[in-house]
Amino acid sequence: MADVFAVASKEFSDIVRSKRFIILVVIFGLIMMISIATVYVQRRPYETSVEIDGEYVPIIRPPRRFLGEVGYTLSGILSVFAPVMGVALGCDAISGEREKGTLKLVLSQSVYRDTVINGKFVAATSALSLAILITSLASVGSLIIVIGVTPTAQEALRIALFLLFSILFTMTYYGVSIFLSIISKKTSQSVILSVALWMVFTFAISIIATLIAWTIAPPYLDPEQEFTSPSDVGTWARFRTVVEAISSVSPNYHFNKISQYLILHIEFTMTPGGPVEWVEPSVMTSLINAGPNILVLLIMTALAFIFSYITFTRQEVR
Repeated sequence: MADVFAVASKEFSDIVRSKRFIILVVIFGLIMMISIATVYVQRRPYETSVEIDGEYVPIIRPPRRFLGEVGYTLSGILSVFAPVMGVALGCDAISGEREKGTLKLVLSQSVYRDTVINGKFVAATSALSLAILITSLASVGSLIIVIGVTPTAQEALRIALFLLFSILFTMTYYGVSIFLSIISKKTSQSVILSVALWMVFTFAISIIATLIAWTIAPPYLDPEQEFTSPSDVGTWARFRTVVEAISSVSPNYHFNKISQYLILHIEFTMTPGGPVEWVEPSVMTSLINAGPNILVLLIMTALAFIFSYITFTRQEVR
């Protein structure tokens, strides 16, 4: 165990000092700043006043939940950028050292293969957690200043849990990427495969799922009836079932579902002539609803690590 932490310490130091990691964190921070500026610009029209019958009447912004502002910002950015960080750190974790000759040198110093692979996973988890937590918490603090709304204890807990699952989501891509780095002979091959897989999971799978669903379970809409007719509702339900079944092979699908249950899925009720009342499920209820998606994401990450571990420990290093 001490050897694992020694390898992880060195790997962590190399990662956080690398230009690649610094550039990723800077880009991540800039994207967050742009999102914060967008929120501020969108709020400005609600903070003005209008002239009615010669009098200036202030426009009061309707009450908004804190998660209504920060939720879409965090989930939208992390769903795309978190996999990029995992792929960027994992695509040459093994193949890069193999090409440089450092991997053979390390293994010749009585360092076991399982120590190397375990140390890399520990170091990557620490570095990616540091990047996500610091950047996300800084953006959340900035949003508190911009929108002037302080999160409640339950909202803060939801954000903390969401960031935890964001790290798990990032490590899923890191695990897949390092596996491709192990089986690839060159770093260029690993990079191409990792980026291609990221593009398929992030963009292509939803398009493919929709096309297949339109082919085998096309929705039906009778123009002479209301959309809520039983036949229409049934066909659209089957269509969505096929789309979600195919999309579930992607870790992005499960991460988006977790985001939906934790910070985006907030219902509201409105009585005639009365105020809007937000109906927010408890954190435990949200976790139970997101439980299957969390489990699948855990299994994907574990399988990526297991396959990487087995392949690397049995691979001949030349």
